[in-house]
Amino acid sequence: MKSISKFSIKETSKSFQGPWDPKNLTEISGKILRIAKFEGRYGDTLHTHKYDEFFLVLKGKIEIITEIGKIRLCPLEGTIIPKGIQHQPFAKKPALVLMLDPKN
Repeated sequence: MKSISKFSIKETSKSFQGPWDPKNLTEISGKILRIAKFEGRYGDTLHTHKYDEFFLVLKGKIEIITEIGKIRLCPLEGTIIPKGIQHQPFAKKPALVLMLDPKN
């Protein structure tokens, strides 16, 4: 029998251990919907993925530095960084961001 369940961004976000500690919300057709607190710079350098990376800002503001320029995102704005594009997310103040990643 099929079932339907719900998830809570509010409750899940209470479990962050700090910035850059994504938490899984649910699985969608082989992908994982995640929530994370962004604060400061992610990593020491630009990086790439073998998949397109989806970002949707729920709260706060972020900037994503890429090899082809910067993207600034405010609440309820999002973007997709195509696979292979070097990038690095950054947030001056804490931001809440929704991401969709492949299930590994």
